[in-house]
Amino acid sequence: MSQQKKSGYHHGNLRVALLDAGFRSLETGHLEDLSLRALAKEVGVTPTAAYNHFADKMALMVEMKTEGFRRFDDYLTARLDTVKEACPEDKVRCLGRAYMAFAFEHPGIFNLIFFWTPEQKYLTDALAQAAACGETLLKDIVAEMLQVDSVELNDYQKSVASFSAWSMVHGTTLLLKTGVVDAVTYCGNWPAEFSSQNRESQSHILEHLLEIQIEGLKRVLPSVKP
Repeated sequence: MSQQKKSGYHHGNLRVALLDAGFRSLETGHLEDLSLRALAKEVGVTPTAAYNHFADKMALMVEMKTEGFRRFDDYLTARLDTVKEACPEDKVRCLGRAYMAFAFEHPGIFNLIFFWTPEQKYLTDALAQAAACGETLLKDIVAEMLQVDSVELNDYQKSVASFSAWSMVHGTTLLLKTGVVDAVTYCGNWPAEFSSQNRESQSHILEHLLEIQIEGLKRVLPSVKP
């Protein structure tokens, strides 16, 4: 069986197969458990064949982080495609919901792209460009939303708006994923509806936070100066 798998790979296909195997490993294990040799065994090739595509584990992880950002961006874009005819505000809400949904549906990829950073010498242009795609998407939609109210933004204001919206959704996502919100509700500081165990209530709370974010951007952003 392993010989049949080996003969089935053409140039370039093995690289993709190894990346896919790496992502499957992340969904069930931990980043530190990744091994090129183990991935090679899983897809049915020799370690030498795997090392022909990735010099070492670091090269594999950098490529996985790059591809992880691309998959994240594709996920967000696909969700936005479902609301093509919606108003810009609803697109912003859609993007916020999609961001959180991806984190819970694909925790391995989410943790890789946001919690692991290679040393400076291993950073690549491809990784930087992939990491920036989601922010570009958000910035354009927020600017579109504010233009509806005749608010024209300069580059600094657009960046602040993007940073603010991104920080809110990302921070909310992390507080829920890491159990901090559960600790606060357990201590009685917040009502039980805030618990991460109640996904329906989470969605409701996220809608409130998005509404506050949107209205805040509309009212405050025009006065923000560098």
